Amino acid sequence: MNIKTAVITVAALFAAAASVAALPPVFNTESYTEQELQDLADGKVLIRNIDKAKNISLNPIHPAAQRAIDTMTELKPAYLAEIIQIRPAAANETLIDDLAAALLNIEGYIGIPYYSQRAERWYDLYEDAHIQSAATEGGTTKMNAILVMEPFGDIDTDILLEKDESVLYYETVNKNTLRYYDRFTCVKPYNMKSIITVFPSADGQSYILYALGGVDAPSIFFLRSRIETSFMNRISTFCSYFFDQF
Repeated sequence: MNIKTAVITVAALFAAAASVAALPPVFNTESYTEQELQDLADGKVLIRNIDKAKNISLNPIHPAAQRAIDTMTELKPAYLAEIIQIRPAAANETLIDDLAAALLNIEGYIGIPYYSQRAERWYDLYEDAHIQSAATEGGTTKMNAILVMEPFGDIDTDILLEKDESVLYYETVNKNTLRYYDRFTCVKPYNMKSIITVFPSADGQSYILYALGGVDAPSIFFLRSRIETSFMNRISTFCSYFFDQF
């Protein structure tokens, strides 16, 4: 490589770096730990319990991102987790279709493994899962399903999945009241939502996999720790399971 070629190559690299630096940041990472930043850079699934919608780190750089933020902000959850992964787009050409197929395979939810820290053993996340109704039009599928999850029993769940070639948006919401071991009412209808979305980065080089799981539940002081663990661990397990599959 002669000097002129070397100069041009270095200039191109600096231009590319400047272009990337000028892109709007996907996440506000000020509250991230060094380990969280490293995990994100390494392509690992990052799980963060963030409590409130105001602590969502995703920036509204894409319509799917804005939709996820707005939906969870409107819910005003008392318990909230976000699950994040960044992948190279070039190595994940079928990600949208593969993930959509898995998310719409409701009966397959039964086999999702869940580790209970309290019991120190593995369970199926859902004891049962079956579709009540389903309709698809274009890239939009709407379903209603009964998902059975202890300690909350039957969860009458509305499911929405929308996708095109480069974007996926999935959302679930409970339609019935949930009770903790059938003793305490802990979630009213439409107060528990999970969102999974996949969208391209601004430069098109990466896919952003992002999930939010939120619950607007009363903060009962003698139950808060147990309910938080029950909800957050299960929601995080569900979302990270699908991120890990592909």
